[in-house]
Amino acid sequence: MGKHVTRTICAAGFLLVALGPLTSGVLAFDDVTTLADEDRSEYSSLTMGFDDVLPPDIIDKVFDECRRIHDLGDIYASGDLMHGKKATNWLPLDPKSPTPPRNFVEHAVQKFYELAVPEQFYSDDYNIPHYGEVTRYTKSDIKGGEWWIQARSGKEGIGFHYDKDEAYASIHMRMSFPIISTITYLTDVGAPTLILNQTSLDGSTDFPEVPHEGFLSYPKKNRHVMFRGDLNHGVSKTLSLDENSDSRVTLLINWWVEKPMEPNCMTLSDTLATKIDFNYPEKVAKAVNSAATSAPTEVNSESVPLLNITDPKTKNTKKYSRHMERFPPNDGFHYDMPRLKHLARNTLYAINWSWNHVYASVGMLDLWNRNLMSSVFRIQEPKCFVFVHDDRELEGPFGINWWLQPLAKGYEGEVKFYTATTEKAKNAWGEFGIRESDLPIAVMHDTVSDRKLVMERGVTFGEDKVRDLVEKFFGRNPDKKGGEL
Repeated sequence: MGKHVTRTICAAGFLLVALGPLTSGVLAFDDVTTLADEDRSEYSSLTMGFDDVLPPDIIDKVFDECRRIHDLGDIYASGDLMHGKKATNWLPLDPKSPTPPRNFVEHAVQKFYELAVPEQFYSDDYNIPHYGEVTRYTKSDIKGGEWWIQARSGKEGIGFHYDKDEAYASIHMRMSFPIISTITYLTDVGAPTLILNQTSLDGSTDFPEVPHEGFLSYPKKNRHVMFRGDLNHGVSKTLSLDENSDSRVTLLINWWVEKPMEPNCMTLSDTLATKIDFNYPEKVAKAVNSAATSAPTEVNSESVPLLNITDPKTKNTKKYSRHMERFPPNDGFHYDMPRLKHLARNTLYAINWSWNHVYASVGMLDLWNRNLMSSVFRIQEPKCFVFVHDDRELEGPFGINWWLQPLAKGYEGEVKFYTATTEKAKNAWGEFGIRESDLPIAVMHDTVSDRKLVMERGVTFGEDKVRDLVEKFFGRNPDKKGGEL
């Protein structure tokens, strides 16, 4: 690869500008403003949205094609790709000499290219260098679109991830990002997309470590959402308002400065397109020419609801419910949201979490996860491992995570915390001389110097004892008892 997209976040932090009108299901939630009520000068505009991006009969044809192509499975026979990935499709773009679309999906890709505005996402606020440089992009930098299809059930999620050149990442262990990522919703149902104010500085380090702003997009048919291509995002199944039997179908298109590497991203040949009945340019041209013409509507950013998750009471379970996602390699992202009855379908939300309502500082130790274990030893800070019997001790409003998450957040940059269940981490007990009867118990381990400190056994396990252990490890609380190895 020659050119690599580097990504930054505004130094002051940012709020994703959720674009979309208020729906008829007005929230009965008392901490809602709109972006028009906020000082938007403090934030970077990181998203754009459009409704009615294609005429109704054309979007229906795109949907039919997407379902059919998705059901064909792996058309490139790419089953041997690393990490179980499937190949995506590449459509080169030359605005000076456009190629007639062979199918309605390619027509959609070409139409959505007209909406892509890199300048929206690479303004002067884009000022923190990734990989040592800051890059600005314009529309002329886009060389083509990578597209693929997702079809999920109504309550099915998609793990959090960064869009990237998958083959390049597998070979070089470094991320190359698209300029812009996009989602086009082809149905009105399913779990929402959650986009966070978080990027990866170098492919292994997230910045910021804990995102405090986000953008939640519930599916709405014929809506096209764009966001900067380096942002952490996923589909949250626990925020779905629909039933599992419903079908969520999306067309994903990423805009690139150069084609991602094969075999993860392939150019669809005329031969293969014909073989799978995906090559009928005359049919497309006739349908497009006879379709009703209307311009996409850029949705009004100032009317979008902004969810202020800022109650000073951390455990306000009547107002909020806590959700958990997994960030690669195996970190837990815990965040509060209004209860589902206060959220509305087809709606776009901006989100602002205060310090005590979002946490992402605690990993989940899994000795069989190679990527995670590599990360454990790559991180320079000392680690605090909290060994427990199983997940039941961790979750719920009285679980360990309710106090461990804020405790760990207070030690950000100084200590990396992990929870460790018997199922995933029993083989580590011997390293610290602990037995099952000692659980729950915490240990400190500097994996650079191999210095270890084990919590005193027989004490009542809780937040104060873990804090005492950490402080003693750093020599700031020498009167507390522990066992140094």
